[in-house]
Amino acid sequence: MRFLLPLLLLPLVEIAGFAWVGSEIGVLNTLMLVLLSAILGVLILQRQGLEALRKAQGRMQAGEAPLRDAFDGLCFALAGILLLIPGFVTDLMALALFLPPLRTMLYRRLSVLVANGTVHMSASYDPGTGQPRSRTSTVIDADYVEVNRPGPPPDQEELPPPDSRWRPPSP
Repeated sequence: MRFLLPLLLLPLVEIAGFAWVGSEIGVLNTLMLVLLSAILGVLILQRQGLEALRKAQGRMQAGEAPLRDAFDGLCFALAGILLLIPGFVTDLMALALFLPPLRTMLYRRLSVLVANGTVHMSASYDPGTGQPRSRTSTVIDADYVEVNRPGPPPDQEELPPPDSRWRPPSP
């Protein structure tokens, strides 16, 4: 519910931004800026996203966990999506995600939240309570017998008389 209000207010803020920028620089220039930001977003996303992927692969080959590189790649992808969305507020948020100090701050904050258990990285939740399930799993070792139908075992079944048209399926 905390995220619903900003998502509802964002289009209104974007419309107000369009109106203000359009009154300052004109409608055609405003449209050109929106188009330019979308093109710039695609280009930056391609370049930075591929660079983050290369860094992550290098760390994996070195035997290190590429968590920071994966987080940077996620920030670049989010920034690219924000640049593709028409509007100046989303463009400013996207440009902020390209700043390394902000990404470092967000990464540290997320690391602290995960370490404290505030954010659970498990995708498994109890549908009744909505709480994360226990991280320990229970293994039950058991033997089983496959039961097809009631009656005598298949090797002791009675066969139909020889003059009957019905024949059991051959094994």
